[in-house]
Amino acid sequence: MGLDDNNLDDDELHQRFVETGGCEDTLKLLMQRHKKSVRACVLKILNDPRDADEVTNETFRKAFINSDKIKYPDKLEGWLHTIAKNTAIDYGRKRKDEDGIEFVSLDDEDGKNNAAAALLAEREARQAEALRYQWERLLRILSEQDREIVEYIKDGLRPKQIAEKIDFTPPTVQKRRERLLEWLPLVANQLDELLDDLPLEDQKIMERYLDGQPIEEISKSLVITPTDIETCVKRVIREWKKTVRSDAT
Repeated sequence: MGLDDNNLDDDELHQRFVETGGCEDTLKLLMQRHKKSVRACVLKILNDPRDADEVTNETFRKAFINSDKIKYPDKLEGWLHTIAKNTAIDYGRKRKDEDGIEFVSLDDEDGKNNAAAALLAEREARQAEALRYQWERLLRILSEQDREIVEYIKDGLRPKQIAEKIDFTPPTVQKRRERLLEWLPLVANQLDELLDDLPLEDQKIMERYLDGQPIEEISKSLVITPTDIETCVKRVIREWKKTVRSDAT
């Protein structure tokens, strides 16, 4: 889709934005289509054209980053105006942008393209950070030896090369690798649901454990002995392996 694709009516544009999660081309067209109404909404609060330009850019930045939160296309324009009003009120109180991001005017074509590119780069950075966070949580589920194996697999090493680094035989590495592939991707895809299904106390322990908190810190926070925490973690991980394998068959 190009920016000049004016065959799309508002309903079709909104539907595409919701379905694609705010891809760059859709964002550009959305900015063209709704810039005036969003800016007008901001001007009612700020009464300063220069401030209105900045807040308008901020509105579309927030919409782009949070595009997964809008589920209904017919609500999109109202959602944009709500973001614009809240952002304008905050801006009016602080009179300066606290994000540290330099926004360009939407009134010129280069400005629109540069703004969209900057938003895309920021979204990609957020996605990379989310993947890194998920990866670190998964590593916490593994034993120290399996963690090493997974890290080496991620780096592209073959079983023979991994065996040389961790003093295992290649067949042992291959076997452990196959076991990991049986359940680890399944847990990764269902981790939030698995956490939600836990009893409350187990959930509190596992959320803290997966976020990297030391056992001693969890113990002090929840007033549970370190031994009980370790027992809970091992039990839950065993249950998760059993659950995802059972669901897969």
